Amino acid sequence: MQLNCRAIVSYEPMSNESWNAKLQDVSIRDIRPDECLVEVVASGICHTDLGIASRPGSVFPRVLGHEGAGYIRKIGSELCAAETNLKEGDPVLLSIAFCGSCPSCRSGHPSYCYDAYELNFAHPGSHTYTQDPSLPVVGGFFGQSSLGNLAVVNASCIVNLSGIVQSREELQLFAPLGCGFQTGAGTVSKLGKAQPEDDVAIIGLGGVGLAGVMAAKIIGCRRIIAVDRIPERLALAAELGATHVVHTGELATSLPDAVRLATDGIGPSLTIDTTGALPIIKEALEMTSVLGRMILLGMSKDSLEIDMTKFKLAGRSLLGSVQGDAIPSKYIPQMIAWYREGKFPIEKLVRFYKPEDHAVAVQDMKAGTAVKPIILW
Repeated sequence: MQLNCRAIVSYEPMSNESWNAKLQDVSIRDIRPDECLVEVVASGICHTDLGIASRPGSVFPRVLGHEGAGYIRKIGSELCAAETNLKEGDPVLLSIAFCGSCPSCRSGHPSYCYDAYELNFAHPGSHTYTQDPSLPVVGGFFGQSSLGNLAVVNASCIVNLSGIVQSREELQLFAPLGCGFQTGAGTVSKLGKAQPEDDVAIIGLGGVGLAGVMAAKIIGCRRIIAVDRIPERLALAAELGATHVVHTGELATSLPDAVRLATDGIGPSLTIDTTGALPIIKEALEMTSVLGRMILLGMSKDSLEIDMTKFKLAGRSLLGSVQGDAIPSKYIPQMIAWYREGKFPIEKLVRFYKPEDHAVAVQDMKAGTAVKPIILW
């Protein structure tokens, strides 16, 4: 049985428009035995959504969205038989999909699931929505496609917040915890294993970068250097715990020299790049301290060339972050606990939009006037 719903449907990008999407009435297919139907109350918009939406030749039309929050309305037969902790009416957040059985998943690293690409991006034959029989619309993005008021969700994506979330409004606020905020904070605390003695440099202060700043502050890192080109983002980073800010539009010297100046000439022991910009990544790796770690968060199609001799002699580590290597079912409640303690003030990062204003939300995000747009359903 199909149900009617509303969804933001993305189409092949136009030559002059990277976000070619429409809010439309569609029908959504029934769930399969290993899925749930979720009534979505909010969905954050992430730069990954924008990247996929602007990629010519990708799968279109499709429904994106992977920072969903909502309530379970129907549970698949396999999940009922397995006696999971899921019940109809439970408040949930939606995160990354994973298989649960590969070596990465079994060892506590579901973000690096061997099947992550197929489960989160490929969606072969996943015609979840229809506008008419001749125009199937692909769903299943990150196992959820939460830019709609109903979502067919892979059970692995679901983080149950029953007994934790206090209201619908709070659940809406928490939507970005499933990806952007988890990725930023987890990259610092889990994958980066930041300690109080670390000097941490975070380049790019969107929702991911600012969540990283807050996590570094919670850990008590010695220095937290925030780097961006937008003065308002730098001011917000300082408010959230950055000890130093570097405005890339007003540098009197190189970026590495500016960051070294803040670290007694040594450089940060943990450098995190969220931009994906190859020239910045090269400078960031250069400025990272001897035996320091650098973590790549931004997406790029470019190849990074490394001076192997300098890299080896410095003993640096270079890592790629997916969701900060966090386990969502454990890390999301941790972030909520920080929020309740006043240590993780995500309300300072979000702005709410109606579904009809999705294009404005994207425009504000690109312009830097909105850190984390959230669509309310």
